[in-house]
Amino acid sequence: MNAPALLPERVQGTAILTEKFESFQGEGPWTGQRCAFVRFSHCNLRCGFCDTPESWDWTKYNPTEVSERVPVTGLVSWVRERAVDLVVLTGGEPMLQQPAMVAVARGVGPSRVQVETNGTRIPIPELVPLVDLWVVSPKLANSGMSYGVRIKPDALAALAGTGRAAFKFVVTDPDHDLDEIAQLVKEYQLDPVWVMPEGTAREKVLAGMDALYDPATARGWNVSTRLHILTGAR
Repeated sequence: MNAPALLPERVQGTAILTEKFESFQGEGPWTGQRCAFVRFSHCNLRCGFCDTPESWDWTKYNPTEVSERVPVTGLVSWVRERAVDLVVLTGGEPMLQQPAMVAVARGVGPSRVQVETNGTRIPIPELVPLVDLWVVSPKLANSGMSYGVRIKPDALAALAGTGRAAFKFVVTDPDHDLDEIAQLVKEYQLDPVWVMPEGTAREKVLAGMDALYDPATARGWNVSTRLHILTGAR
């Protein structure tokens, strides 16, 4: 099934969303904070462990049923009605719709804006000052994609250069993945680093965290939980 056309970069009046909801941040540096999630539809990567395939996998999902084009003005109003201090722009890959992101970020102030991105797209100048935290998740070989597809040096450099980026890696096998992360961290000067266990079941996440504590500490990295999985929240 063909995907619907991506939102043209010049259009700021609408966005293509998978969902929006109020919850708390379950991962990364701002874990536990109450927030509004805005999940943009579409992604330029195809991770084998992706837990939101409805945002891009049109072989399994009908995009007309799992996504919708919405006016940014209405989206901003919805966020403001939540009265939250934090808005998370996520996906899919939200950076495919950067003009819409700019419009949302401008409209939801003074709430803080966090962007979750795979780190393959350079942010446009208008967006950079509007984002309080970039949580950048470069994909490892465990994602099933080739290096050149998942690692874009110019984009990583641009995001690191904002001075407001954290780099979060999904770990499936600590014995293998941590060395790969270390190589990326060294090559692209990524800091600070968070490592997070892959998993959508409570037991798997807990076991993965147990396996990460010691080696992550030894390397000077942070460990991220998946609090929404542990609590059964969205």
